Amino acid sequence: MTSSLRNGFEQLLVRVLRLLVHPGLAALAVMRRLPFGSWELRCALDLHPRPHYAYGVQQAAELARRLGVDRISVIEFGVAGGNGLVELSRLARGATAATGVRIDVYGCDRGAGLPKPVDYRDLPYIWREGDFSMDLDALRARLPDAKLVMGDIEDTADGFAERERPAPIGFVSIDVDFYSSAAASLRVFRGDHRFFLPRVFCYLDDTVGDDDQILHNDRVGELAAVREFNEANPVMTLAPIHGLRHKRAVPAPWNDNIYALHRFEHPDYGRYVGRTESETELPLHAGKP
Repeated sequence: MTSSLRNGFEQLLVRVLRLLVHPGLAALAVMRRLPFGSWELRCALDLHPRPHYAYGVQQAAELARRLGVDRISVIEFGVAGGNGLVELSRLARGATAATGVRIDVYGCDRGAGLPKPVDYRDLPYIWREGDFSMDLDALRARLPDAKLVMGDIEDTADGFAERERPAPIGFVSIDVDFYSSAAASLRVFRGDHRFFLPRVFCYLDDTVGDDDQILHNDRVGELAAVREFNEANPVMTLAPIHGLRHKRAVPAPWNDNIYALHRFEHPDYGRYVGRTESETELPLHAGKP
């Protein structure tokens, strides 16, 4: 057996053992392939292929609905092969059908893979220049209802709102690996309040990482970019949603990658969006009857 074949077999074995040790994971793997349940149920039970995207889109659409906003935008920084953006577009259509809120989808990428690392904060011991390149023509054919914004993130994120004039941004995924690219991506939040919901849900992919020598801390990588962003913006904060995994019906590692940007001076920040007595809630959250 060749080393590559052996490694593939061992990785498969690890996945099978995880399913055997955690029967709930095996059940979810089966349920994801079955076309049943409402949009809300499938979000609550992590039945979408990218449950972290489903959560962000669902929460953004629901916040917009409660605020009376009929159209929002969602953005992915770091498109690479495009599977995430294709799924984001699919989820946007589902959220629109469920809430009535229309959703515009944007994908931002330089197209040529990762740039050259700037310094140690870009974690060059694990990321390399050119990783995650894109086949632009093939991706465009798969994205009839999403807009690709091509170019270096330093150029596309800064001034994005004023240039694109999007519907209020409600969800942003940042999967750009480098500190420098993450810091550039966060400049998207510099725009006027009218281009954002008062709280923007965010998925920060490279704040936890897998068990492959990726040792995140707030002096390098995306966590360093978040710390510096918060230090430079006293009227905003980008913070993890504490205790999220304890509120989910299916606790999962991605729960620790979910943040929310709080725009404290947004005119709608203090506007009440709690449930009314006539509204019902699916009893799917841990700790609730």
